Amino acid sequence: MEQATHPNESTVAAPARFEVRVATVVFRVVRGELSVGLPFLRGADGSMVRSVPTALPNASVDGLGLDMAAQLAASRSVPARDIVRIAHGGVRALRTGAAGTPSVIHIVCWAIARPVLQTAGAVESVEAEEAFLPIAKLGEDGMLDATARALVSCAFDAFLDATLADAVTRRLLPRHVLFRKTDGFGGRSPYESVLGDGSAAGMQQPSAHHAPELPLFVGLLPDPFPLSALREFYEHLLGAPLDRGNFRRQFQEIIAQGPVKALPIFERGVPHRAGQLFTFDKAAWVRFTAKDPGSGRSKGRRQGAQQEPPTA
Repeated sequence: MEQATHPNESTVAAPARFEVRVATVVFRVVRGELSVGLPFLRGADGSMVRSVPTALPNASVDGLGLDMAAQLAASRSVPARDIVRIAHGGVRALRTGAAGTPSVIHIVCWAIARPVLQTAGAVESVEAEEAFLPIAKLGEDGMLDATARALVSCAFDAFLDATLADAVTRRLLPRHVLFRKTDGFGGRSPYESVLGDGSAAGMQQPSAHHAPELPLFVGLLPDPFPLSALREFYEHLLGAPLDRGNFRRQFQEIIAQGPVKALPIFERGVPHRAGQLFTFDKAAWVRFTAKDPGSGRSKGRRQGAQQEPPTA
């Protein structure tokens, strides 16, 4: 067994190394239904199961190895000529074998392929229906194992992010819809409830309940911080001036909902009028993210009332 040493530590066994694979989830509209590529592949026990195709990257060609592996994995769901775009989606460490086996690092990519129309020929339709499943049906019991669900969920999140960030989409959607779908809360798509939270698949902690991520300015700004520091942070980051009055009004709304608390102290030693100081309340943030700010209802209740995903 390989040994690792450290000048100040006793000799210990070297840790197990990760295997790295590139997994590509292909999204395609098949006869009017948004579908995902899940071809039948041979599982660890030798049986044929629907899986997200993967490929081993070639480390000898630098960064191109990842791109080539992503294309190879995608081509196992759909012919290469039909692939329109491939993009990076994230990274997941997932255990694909029995308990105790090393986890595999999956570099998750997503791709889009040309649609299969209602008027498609019989051969093309059969091939597409064999390799693709409608996303609306992925919630059925036994349809996906934990690893495949985690990979599809990761890819779908990135696919949805790219869709909502698209310049044309942002101009087409009404502002209230765009705001609701990009406000940092759940419920962006009914397909999210179908895919579930597969982020914990294959990990030692199977719980899907995670503490909500903190806003980026927490940790970048001093604690406590003046309102001017927060406004200037966004101005410098985005390269756009912000109206002070509007920014303050929006900030006061956030204070009223709890995540930020106003303190009875002010700046000292500044060459301008001293501003009031504020602090971020992490406990209140957890309560804030558990609710829909527009209605005050918990996300669980709101998601429970969602309709079934559309089938067309």
